[in-house]
Amino acid sequence: MLLELAGRHPLLRRDLVIRGTEPGRLVVDARRLTFASPLDLTAAAAAVHAHAAQGRNISLLLPASADVTSYMQRMDMLKALPADAHVEGATPDQTRYDRSTTLLEVARLYADTAEAIGARVGQMAIRQLGSRDGRKVFEAVGELIDNATVHGASTRGAFIAAQAYSGKTTGYRRIEIAVCDTGIGVLAHLRSNPAHARIVTSAEALEHALRPGVSGTQDERGNGLPDLLTKPGRAAATRLVLRSGDGLLRASRTRSGPVPPRSAGTFTPVPGTWSWLRVSYRS
Repeated sequence: MLLELAGRHPLLRRDLVIRGTEPGRLVVDARRLTFASPLDLTAAAAAVHAHAAQGRNISLLLPASADVTSYMQRMDMLKALPADAHVEGATPDQTRYDRSTTLLEVARLYADTAEAIGARVGQMAIRQLGSRDGRKVFEAVGELIDNATVHGASTRGAFIAAQAYSGKTTGYRRIEIAVCDTGIGVLAHLRSNPAHARIVTSAEALEHALRPGVSGTQDERGNGLPDLLTKPGRAAATRLVLRSGDGLLRASRTRSGPVPPRSAGTFTPVPGTWSWLRVSYRS
């Protein structure tokens, strides 16, 4: 099987395809990748572990771009691969500096590591966005972590990565967070609640998941995923992308108000649920 990562943000695109080649092997071909984000790294890690659990051998072909390969290496993407994965391509020499105030390298996320990792994301957010806005974002991120470690829980865990920007060079303070799990997916989770048993497609399930109070459990719950768009506050520009099964949903909130979410079916289903959140404030 072949998963080709090319261009920018390939894992956000509807036309992502895993092609059939050797059934006992998954090749992640990143040679034409020109830009990598936390989502690209965490989703790739989740995908290869899901396929490795099915007995497939894993190979990664590194990007031709030395800059992209360097970013993947600095973000610990290579360390996140299964131990027996084959990596093809040159890795640059690096001097590793402490970037804990701006980077959360790809990390395995389990229920017993969630609190410590969440605290680190909170520290990043407060340091780069300021105390008021950083705390708002930290509260929203808790929902992503909760979904991955509770609703998307699996023996393989989930993967998280983040990057924050101070706004000194770009004019906006920003944080970008990705959480990708290897669990049952949003459709199966919601259908476990009889109230949502009539949901048929993953795209429809993602739309329902973005509504207040919707859950795969029958417990009384809060707003859940909608908090990701509202908790950062009206001063924030927020973008959320969710991918689960063969569904893809894009939602956002500008400083003028919410933008109606858009969902669609995709060509190739993905294992578990992939979430990407970006929150920006003017400096």
